[in-house]
Amino acid sequence: MSVLDKTTSILKKLKRDESGTAALSWALSLTAIIGAMGAAMDFAMLSSADARAQTISDTTALAAAIYVKNNEVVPTDREKGLVGMYSAAELGYSFKNWVIQNGEKAPTVNVTYDNVAREATVVVEGYTRPTLVQILGFDDLAFKAETVVKYYEKDIQDPASVVMVLDNSGSMHFDDIPVDSVTKASPVDGVRRMDGLKVAAKSFTDILESAVGPQPNDGSVDLVLRTGMMAFDSTIVRTVPMDWGYIPDSEFDAMTPLAATNSAPPLTVAKSWLTVTEPTIHEANLPGKTPLKYLILMTDGKNTVGAEQWVARSGTENWRRWVTDRTTSTGLGQQGLETYQVVVTPKQCGNEPTGDYDYMCSWDDGYGSEWRGARYGYERATQTFNWKKWTYTCHSEAVVEYQCTPEVTETRYRGWEYEASVDAPDNSGDWQEGEFDITSNIQTREECDQLHAAGVEVFSVGFALTPGQYDVNAWPGRPSYGRYYPPDVDPFTGEIYTEAMGVENANKAEAILKYCASKPENFISAGDTATLQSAFDRIGNTIVKEIVRISS
Repeated sequence: MSVLDKTTSILKKLKRDESGTAALSWALSLTAIIGAMGAAMDFAMLSSADARAQTISDTTALAAAIYVKNNEVVPTDREKGLVGMYSAAELGYSFKNWVIQNGEKAPTVNVTYDNVAREATVVVEGYTRPTLVQILGFDDLAFKAETVVKYYEKDIQDPASVVMVLDNSGSMHFDDIPVDSVTKASPVDGVRRMDGLKVAAKSFTDILESAVGPQPNDGSVDLVLRTGMMAFDSTIVRTVPMDWGYIPDSEFDAMTPLAATNSAPPLTVAKSWLTVTEPTIHEANLPGKTPLKYLILMTDGKNTVGAEQWVARSGTENWRRWVTDRTTSTGLGQQGLETYQVVVTPKQCGNEPTGDYDYMCSWDDGYGSEWRGARYGYERATQTFNWKKWTYTCHSEAVVEYQCTPEVTETRYRGWEYEASVDAPDNSGDWQEGEFDITSNIQTREECDQLHAAGVEVFSVGFALTPGQYDVNAWPGRPSYGRYYPPDVDPFTGEIYTEAMGVENANKAEAILKYCASKPENFISAGDTATLQSAFDRIGNTIVKEIVRISS
């Protein structure tokens, strides 16, 4: 008997069973299957949390060991270095939402030192919140990661090139946190965004220099790290070309915000650096070593340069199609809308009598010559008569004219029809998913696509994207209203001038930054100066971990 025959026989027996045994078996089997699937999902979340904890552990341990190496002393308090127990949030680290975030079971990072073994140890612990395995009595699942790094052990793993692309637009004069939504008062702890960026960027380069060490191009050390920077507003306004070592603090200090925002031009140049120039230079320096390539894009708002145009793009849940011969413009967008005339009933013409007659006569003179003549308005039967030698023939004909009915026309419309839905509105095949976007955004996405394809690790940071009103501060180019009013105060109300960050603009800025990040965790939202520095420190430590080998 074949397997199919056996299976069919078993199913027939189960069908005939009236004792409930089959139903019970199916129920138990289904319960087991659901339980297994739930357990698999819960342990997949646990595995993800473990991996994240290990990354945090590695990064923190390396930073702790580098501190001791550079300062020849173990930090005694948190003001000096990493030591003791922290919450993961305190160090700027985040976990997915299935990890318990609050209370005594929130993720912790414990940093300790052993001066005998000359090593720093970091332990990261936390708990995930399971779903279906709770029925088995598990309210939470613990995860743990541990990393040990020698104080003086540093082995360069790979050379690297790092490019910083930083927002220098006019909004970088604004405060980093909104004004009070009720009183409209300027926040006492607000920091000008550009000031916060300068601090964070300098901290980032300090992390690189502390970990990798000096990079003098004099033959005294193996050169492994090159850095460069571009500041942009509507175009590139400041360039620090790629070179061995680190971007000087003075280059950051020289940044002065002004104008609009367009991140595409510096990304184009950075792509050329990282994919064309830098590999060649590294190959000449360390033959056979392919450099790691990193780019950090930081901005405080959406791109603002260029006209809007429709772009085919999946996931927008916005659709459009071109339609013609509509009798109404309802449902059609105004962009590209056209009108034209359609003939509904053509002109109709026919031969119709007018009610008049033409009296026609012809005669000959009997000598071979003929004449014709006509008179109007007479109706006569045909008659022939002779006069002397002349023979006359006369008759009348009805007058006929063309009678026409005019053509009938209608105004018709052609244009784009728009719909918002998860899937195409119907199965016509004419719908295209996409959205309107400005050229600077379109170009930025294209450049990020090419950077990803070239193996560049892209980090993106969204700074001060919280919707609200922001103090613009005094900045060059803002008019002053008389000697008694500073440029950032309204002379009529006495209130500070503010600019709004709306929800839509914040979402657009975040969307382009998320798109450019090489992976989801490479996008960081920094709500204020403190979190901006944490973001740059986190990126710096992540890059260092790839350049410097960790002993664990």
